[in-house]
Amino acid sequence: MRFLCAHSSLPAWPQALQALVSQVAAARARADTITRPNVGLVYADSRFAGIGEQMLQGLRERLGVAHWVGGIVPGVFASTARDIEPCGVAIMLLQLAPRDFRVFSGLQPLPQASRAWRGAHSLLAHGDAEQAELDELVAELGARSAAGDVWGGVVTPRSGVHFADAVLRGGVSGLALSSRVSLLGGLSQGLQPVGPARTVTRCTDNVVYALDGRPALGALLEDLGQPRRSREHEQWRELVPSLREVVVGLSWPAQHAQLPRAAGSVLRGLIGIDPGGQGVALAADLQPGMQLRFCRRRQHESLRDLLRLCTDVRDELEQRREAYLAAGHALPPEGSGSVRGAVFVTCAARRDEALRAELRLVRSQLGDVPLVGFQSAGEFSGSSLQAYSSVLRVFARDPQM
Repeated sequence: MRFLCAHSSLPAWPQALQALVSQVAAARARADTITRPNVGLVYADSRFAGIGEQMLQGLRERLGVAHWVGGIVPGVFASTARDIEPCGVAIMLLQLAPRDFRVFSGLQPLPQASRAWRGAHSLLAHGDAEQAELDELVAELGARSAAGDVWGGVVTPRSGVHFADAVLRGGVSGLALSSRVSLLGGLSQGLQPVGPARTVTRCTDNVVYALDGRPALGALLEDLGQPRRSREHEQWRELVPSLREVVVGLSWPAQHAQLPRAAGSVLRGLIGIDPGGQGVALAADLQPGMQLRFCRRRQHESLRDLLRLCTDVRDELEQRREAYLAAGHALPPEGSGSVRGAVFVTCAARRDEALRAELRLVRSQLGDVPLVGFQSAGEFSGSSLQAYSSVLRVFARDPQM
């Protein structure tokens, strides 16, 4: 059965809440929707940052759902009758078996598996950008899930508000799901590499000074096809527009796979240069031995990779349907492997037309499915903190479960 989705762009909470309640009531009238929701996702923009307690109280009282997770985020969107559109607040109501989910936070640590709780397979998480060593905290959460899968994103840095049955700041919170909750999807990045992979040979904190034994800034200029510059300030100012497009992929080589950061490549932004020391500053702590690759952000590459991700989801849904039929089962009325709902998280750097293009693509590929999502200040995928990425997770109906 399909999950329930509602949204509003009204700026005042009482009116926005009434719009959500009315939409949920209308959706419940459909024969193919859930009837007993017990978990809610809620995302709202910065206008609602100061009324988190009021929001949770109103949602519980008016919709009868006790458990809520989500946060105050840079941007919100949800599926409508016509498209996936930006809005001010969006909710999705889920119906899950009590043994298949747990809300977790610093106030409610993730419990071990038991007779009443099947254990964490994946985790929808929301984190505060101001949390020290957020990437390590996400990796630790991933180690506590059977699939090593943490997905979601970072809430608005200015407020740091996220929800997990309470209004929270700092740390990471969210919804743990058992293996009985069927999820499809993954990560989309879609960057254009502009040079080879290089090894960090000298660095201090977040500034790399040497790559493969050569000045790091020189390597960056070479990869961007830029001429070497003198140390005159005006000449470096001309480089700023090109630097704004640069994203850096970081990873450990295979021989360091036992180290905590070796869970695959992560993306980080370039935040500055040091012409005097020939250094390049990144939004990441660095260590010698890491591999680094300069890339450019390109909208057409991002859309191409997002299309690949959506196609993978559709192919998997079709394979499940065919396998179910081949086993001699009759399809339920709504179809085997049909989508119950979806969550889409994309980088807050995608603005205006770039965001609209992503949402149009997702709608064209998934069709009319309940979907909520948000723009984030950093994306979680596979136990890693990413940047300039998109994360899609689809809740699929699996009639064999």
